[in-house]
Amino acid sequence: MDRAAMEEEDVNEICEDEKGRLNDMDYLTGNPLSSDILLYAVPVCGPYSALQSYKYRVKIIPGSAKKGKAAKTAMNLFSHMSEATNREKELMKACTDPELVAAIIGNVKITAAGLTQLKQKQKKGKKTSKEES
Repeated sequence: MDRAAMEEEDVNEICEDEKGRLNDMDYLTGNPLSSDILLYAVPVCGPYSALQSYKYRVKIIPGSAKKGKAAKTAMNLFSHMSEATNREKELMKACTDPELVAAIIGNVKITAAGLTQLKQKQKKGKKTSKEES
């Protein structure tokens, strides 16, 4: 990026001293921008209030679903979100089941905006495929 474009977009370059003080955690973000170069997706579990700024989040409450099913439900919801870019979807698919299960506490229920609509769409899709058979 040339200097004029950086000034236009109000992008500031950090000095060498600050670069030396950066650690790996400084490269992580919960809300990637469209201009960011994404390398990995890391599943995180924490208090919902701490994750309010994250782009992809679901609320986990005590329930009867096993960890694996809850993780797959959350990933399915994230991959069907309209604002998810192709690169973000690729990185989500690259997360293995053991990584996802390790990030979630046991016997939970997943709640999120749009989850019920997604489940209804999937049920309709299953019904139409059964009727066609």
